[in-house]
Amino acid sequence: MNSGFLTDKVRPARSAATRMDNETYRIRVEDLFRELLLEDGTMDEGVRQQLEQLALLPRKTRYFLRVLNDQPLPVQVHFYRLILSRVKEKDFYADLERHIRHRFYEAREQIKEILSQLADPECVPALMHVIALTEEGWLAGELIRIALSFEPEVLREPVHQALQSGDYQLQCLGIYLAGKSKRDPLLEVLSQFYRRPFGEKVDRLERKAYDALMEGVEGCSDGLLLRWLRDSSARVRELGIVAVARRRLKAAVGDLVRLVLVDAKTRSRAAQTLLDFEQEGLLEFKETDEAGAAVQNILATAKREPLLATLKELTRDESGAVREVALKMIRLLPDAAPLAGGLVRVAVDDRLRNVQLAALETLAKIDHERFMDAAADLMAAAAGTVHPEVAEGLERLVAATLDEAKRARLADEIEHRRKKREEALEKFAGTIESWRHEIE
Repeated sequence: MNSGFLTDKVRPARSAATRMDNETYRIRVEDLFRELLLEDGTMDEGVRQQLEQLALLPRKTRYFLRVLNDQPLPVQVHFYRLILSRVKEKDFYADLERHIRHRFYEAREQIKEILSQLADPECVPALMHVIALTEEGWLAGELIRIALSFEPEVLREPVHQALQSGDYQLQCLGIYLAGKSKRDPLLEVLSQFYRRPFGEKVDRLERKAYDALMEGVEGCSDGLLLRWLRDSSARVRELGIVAVARRRLKAAVGDLVRLVLVDAKTRSRAAQTLLDFEQEGLLEFKETDEAGAAVQNILATAKREPLLATLKELTRDESGAVREVALKMIRLLPDAAPLAGGLVRVAVDDRLRNVQLAALETLAKIDHERFMDAAADLMAAAAGTVHPEVAEGLERLVAATLDEAKRARLADEIEHRRKKREEALEKFAGTIESWRHEIE
């Protein structure tokens, strides 16, 4: 009975095709398929349109697919493409999974050939739904291999849709495909998701996304990694730093230097990566080195006063890696004299020997007088108070940097400071002794 008087709506009358029972539907589809192909092998336009309408009828698609199995390969490809691109119901995906599973049992090579020809962004989402739904690991593996054979631009939008779906299984699949592809378009989509992952079990999704991105780093372009270093998201910049470190990407030196100078969130990791590059021979903080020249160019083009203020602050940063890199960058400044005074304190007092050595090397390059001041302090210090590596490095610097006259001056200054220290200790000891007598 029509209940339109309750809703002001009248139910549309169902068409004859919609009311068709399954057996009648099957017979009708079979009859039309017999009439579909003309003598020249092309499809009859009118018959094709009727079949397309029948293929998309609600709750009838699985019956259509059964009849489709017996048709020539080009006909099957045409209607698979139509159905996978147009039907979006949840029940359909379950039916499609069952159908494809049985086709793999019955005609594995044929169904693989058909599906491999559906490289269409409109068809791939249905294929991904089947992969997410199936409980058969072997079937998921077969379909994933087919999906990964498609060009990345074909997969880009389907992977994006999967990541944005909020469906945990689809999101995991999108992450997996992006990582395994190792191609820029999909890794770009995944990096955007990694900015702010969401969905059920978000911690797991975040970890999976990170691992997939790291896997993809092996095959993506250098340009993508450099774009990550310049991204507006600190999470993505961190990702880029780890990626260029893994790839040992020398071209990233300039971007890493910029991060050290301006990005408090990623500064420490960027500095450590620069030091790792130096250790591996990819970078020397010298004008004659290719990567070092890139660093010098960045410093030379920056506004001088803000740059000097920044470098001064960085030599006091809580991160030892940042302090060390800042000291090494100072060597490449056109005129570093205004910063030399503060480096003496770092050379003498810093708790990390690598930072002390960096400060000494920088002073030796930019200001001999202050270098001699720091050297005299360290060499006059009590035995055991200066780390052996610092002492050995300092001796090498003195021998390589100072001429004979300056070395003689330095020796005199060291002796003078030792005597002053001994006199101060004797005076202090005498004061303590007088207090002891007064107390007694």
